[in-house]
Amino acid sequence: MDNRFNAQPIPNNAFSSMPVADKGASLPPFTKQELASFRHKAEKPLYCFMVFINVAVIVTAVICSIFAYYGEGPLTGEAGEWIIRNLFGASSENVEAYAEVLFILIMLPLILMAAVYLYYAQYRANSIRITEKNFPEIYQVVEDYSKRLGLKRVPKIYLTQENGVLNAFSTFILRRQYIVLLTDLFEVAYLEHHDLESMKFIIAHEMSHIRLRHATFSYQMSILFANYIPILSSTLSRAREYSCDRVAQHLVGVSGVEPMLALVVGKHLYKKVDIEDYVKHCRETRGFFVFLLNMLSTHPIMPKRIQALLKGSGSGRLFF
Repeated sequence: MDNRFNAQPIPNNAFSSMPVADKGASLPPFTKQELASFRHKAEKPLYCFMVFINVAVIVTAVICSIFAYYGEGPLTGEAGEWIIRNLFGASSENVEAYAEVLFILIMLPLILMAAVYLYYAQYRANSIRITEKNFPEIYQVVEDYSKRLGLKRVPKIYLTQENGVLNAFSTFILRRQYIVLLTDLFEVAYLEHHDLESMKFIIAHEMSHIRLRHATFSYQMSILFANYIPILSSTLSRAREYSCDRVAQHLVGVSGVEPMLALVVGKHLYKKVDIEDYVKHCRETRGFFVFLLNMLSTHPIMPKRIQALLKGSGSGRLFF
């Protein structure tokens, strides 16, 4: 009998006894050991493997480029001496080759940097920044969570409209990170349900990406080329999502199931979903194509994600 989804549902208030930031701003920051215990067990090994692939791709590309420029050189035991002689020789041919390579090496980072800042400018120009005067309740939450997570600075949060999309994300500009909240998700806290707890969980999840260094320039560059390997990159992404869900649970003190249900059925209906019945029918969410969908997804499919949230500890299922 398949019992993968037979765990008993945990009520949404099951985490209410946890010490959370908004129940006492004086609580100390999470320790490194605590954060390590929240992180998915497969996240670091997968990340290290992708860094290795990334370095291997770069080294291979450099070596291939060298031999493409200087194809007459033999791949023998004297290859190192041959490369040095040709790379640092004084011939005019080499000077021209160096100029081309140097131009590419200088321009590529500048182009990437310009693209990142242009992306950031889009949100600065077309969004409302959450401050002590604009949505002060949310700003206070962000400030408290920043202290509990041990962040050096409070991340900027922008509120914008995306034609009914329910979403939020954290991203970066070189050494700074910021969070974007979409208004339809934000309305969960202010309009129909006045559900500030769900909004807190979403914010805590995105801030966890910052604390766990997922939303940093160095992290993304370290796996830049490995990210093009579909199943490997999506598996690491799912592990990151599980990690941030777990940090958010301990930060906010709620299971986080309701905000996930809001992503499934929308901001008007999620409060009407029977969680026990949903989990019961998760057992039917199986089969090869469901497995394949999960493998290719950057986020865990919802049955697996909610099951991990209800479990309340440990690492969520990446595959089966």
